[in-house]
Amino acid sequence: MGVDLSEAAICRARREAQHRGLSIQFRVADMRDLSSLSEAGFDLVIAVDNALPHLLNEEDLARAVQQIAGKLRPGGVFLATIRDYDQIVEQRPAPPPAFFQDGAHRRIYHQVWDWTGDRQYTVHLYITQETDAGWTCRHFVSVYRALLREELTAMLHQAGFVELRWLMPADSGFYQPLVLAHYARPPHTVSSY
Repeated sequence: MGVDLSEAAICRARREAQHRGLSIQFRVADMRDLSSLSEAGFDLVIAVDNALPHLLNEEDLARAVQQIAGKLRPGGVFLATIRDYDQIVEQRPAPPPAFFQDGAHRRIYHQVWDWTGDRQYTVHLYITQETDAGWTCRHFVSVYRALLREELTAMLHQAGFVELRWLMPADSGFYQPLVLAHYARPPHTVSSY
């Protein structure tokens, strides 16, 4: 099953799955409230490509982690990937532009990161694309909170996850740090989230 907050993303996922002949259920849902999904007892839940840092405060992150835990069977695995914020908050690098060639046409991806607080930033993504009629530019905006590995680790432990293991890109071959955690039990304390 695939779940995303964006209806447009779910529509695209359905088209992609259909194009590949895959039978996958997709639902629109917010990871902070998965109660609309009656299914539970999953072996694996994934939140990849920096999904968790869209949650801009600790309460929303805790709520999402608890909701994810509630969808796993005991012993089930949660896999998440995030940007390497432990390094990013120290250096605050400017991502370099990326250039692509699509046949006779070119595309340029450029990001501007505006830091608005100690660990919150707005990403402006500009996609400049060459067409037969000339160049066009699209602009997309998204807000993130730089989520440190220690912070996510603590949140996972509080929600009943054990055997946490962080794998860095050099170890996993994936371009972002990833965490694997096993769901052991509900947390001992009741949260007010």
